[in-house]
Amino acid sequence: MKTVKRIFSFLNRALDSHPFFFILVLSVLENFIIECLSRHSITGCIRHIAAHPLIFLYNSLIILFTLSFALLFKRRVFGLAILAAPWLICGIINGVLLVFRVTPLGAIDFQVAKLSVVMMYFTPIQRILIYVGAGVFIAAIVALWIIGPKITGKINYGRRTASIVGLLVAVITATTVGQSARELGSDFGNIVGAYSDYGFVYCFSSSMLDTGINQPKDYGKERTEEILASLPATNEVTPGEKPDIIFIQLESFADPKTFKNITYSEDPAPIHTYLRKHFSHGYLEMPSLGGGTANSEFEVLTGINLDFFGAGEYPYKTIMMKKSSETLAYNLKENGYSTHAIHNHTGNFYDRDKVYPNMGFDSFQSKEYMYDYETTSYGWCKDNILVEEIVTALSYVDEENGITEDTPRFVWTVSVQGHGKYPSEPIAGSPDVIKLQSDSYTEAELCALDYYVNQIWEMDMFLGSLISVLEEREKPTILVAYGDHLPSIGLKAENLTTGSSYVTEYVTWNNMGLETKEKDLCAYELSSEIMSSLGFNNGNITKLHQLKEREHTLLDEESYHEQLAYLAYDMLYGDNLQFGGESPYLRTQMRMGTIPIEMDNIKVMDNSLFVQGKGFTEKSTIFINGEKQPTTMLSRYNLMANNVEIKDGDIVTVGQTSNKREVLSYSDPIICSEEEHFEENIEE
Repeated sequence: MKTVKRIFSFLNRALDSHPFFFILVLSVLENFIIECLSRHSITGCIRHIAAHPLIFLYNSLIILFTLSFALLFKRRVFGLAILAAPWLICGIINGVLLVFRVTPLGAIDFQVAKLSVVMMYFTPIQRILIYVGAGVFIAAIVALWIIGPKITGKINYGRRTASIVGLLVAVITATTVGQSARELGSDFGNIVGAYSDYGFVYCFSSSMLDTGINQPKDYGKERTEEILASLPATNEVTPGEKPDIIFIQLESFADPKTFKNITYSEDPAPIHTYLRKHFSHGYLEMPSLGGGTANSEFEVLTGINLDFFGAGEYPYKTIMMKKSSETLAYNLKENGYSTHAIHNHTGNFYDRDKVYPNMGFDSFQSKEYMYDYETTSYGWCKDNILVEEIVTALSYVDEENGITEDTPRFVWTVSVQGHGKYPSEPIAGSPDVIKLQSDSYTEAELCALDYYVNQIWEMDMFLGSLISVLEEREKPTILVAYGDHLPSIGLKAENLTTGSSYVTEYVTWNNMGLETKEKDLCAYELSSEIMSSLGFNNGNITKLHQLKEREHTLLDEESYHEQLAYLAYDMLYGDNLQFGGESPYLRTQMRMGTIPIEMDNIKVMDNSLFVQGKGFTEKSTIFINGEKQPTTMLSRYNLMANNVEIKDGDIVTVGQTSNKREVLSYSDPIICSEEEHFEENIEE
């Protein structure tokens, strides 16, 4: 206690006599610690300072501004602690996060993160340490408020406020000058490189303040009409030319043969190799590295370049929660397609259950609606379950809602099996078909690669199984599969034959004899390329992409991106001038589950409730008058709830619950009737 009091006494004297100097030193020190954590190296931080001294001081200035508010506190030590803590905590989280993925921490991560998913990355002991650390931190802050010293004398609030305002002006001026001189970036096309060059504090601050697409300088009716006039007319596509279309976004999928200095016992992705030889394919430039699945699918579905948005932004967590825009699904709906999304992970991750209706989907089959699936050693659902799910989406009939056997289907599928983390030592029960050899990686790195490559082999086998099923169908079909980003296992550009950490591949399959092309694309160009191969060109963004690919077009690269940003802004943030002021993309009444879960009957015996129906899974839960009941799944057709109180007139439903304990959907209700639903419990 004496030592603590001496420390408090020293801090209080320093903050009383030389407050600005003390906070300045603390800002520089905290920035140094944050950069060391970000780079996992003290020497790496020192090299950064030596290469970019003004950038380092600029980041320290931002911290200094935030810490300067402590000058308004009477309990100045306490004020400084609570103002400095968020920066340090974010720096620690970023350092830990970069162990598991390549993409650094952004403000949006705090919206996206689900505690249950985050904790999957830690061992039980690590989780306990995290909880204990959080408890100690909270206790320390409370204790600091109670026993922390106060400064002597009165605070000159006018003078202190002027100092804070002066620091704010300094930050704004330095930012403006730095961006004008191109010492600071404002658009983070490569967010990993931006954090490395410009520092954590500036980039993280930008991710908090810079969101959405900036309004074009010439935005207005005249410019809109000029862009629309340059777009081609919409093609007419006859019903016979409308094949089923399947897109599969494969989690962290990359052909392991693109990894340098590794040999394999056999081809780790033979189906991928076959498709690349016989069907259209190419490299695909992705917006993410080691994470950010939702951003990859956003670019493919919408055709919009993610670079138009703020640093590290996830449109799924911002604008797409409340606005609709042109997507591949909406464009195909205009051509008579029914549209279905499938994801073998929780339905509310990245808020897909709320976003997909704004992207034009009629139904969404998430893991909560899947039955009898396998999982990896880390609990991720394996992709082989998706064969059955895709076939169901392609074949089910719902004539009441206009879906017949002849209705063309668009099936959007997002897989999860290849997800990290990747182990540094062998894990019992993991697949071990492909053997690796290399002298260029450590034993821990080879272990991670071995686990990853064998997951890729299983995912490749899933593609093969799906294609075998599709080959047996008589209906014309096209399949497009691609990796959403490279895995976070330390692969750098120099380790890859592609020469880039942001490049994956796409492959296709079809049974219609389409022309085979090898063409490299950006993720936001993929959908329009597939649409073009099928003769579709509806949708302004799709038309713009296809116009750019025409021979003898006058659309250069700069004009192309300017017009793409213009159309995207108008649709998502502007006045929908391209549609006469009202968007044609109305939010769909999306159904959770490809085929709705149904209750056929209920029976009450003593204090047990039995529910008979169709499509039940482990996530099916009985509700009585909206109250959740402890539920046992007896089979896909039977559920049971024990020790329930139920009476005549009570309402029984079945809800599909997610990991967040949210209910994704309910079945139609059954009103309990004593005459119809109560039975005596007769022993057989």
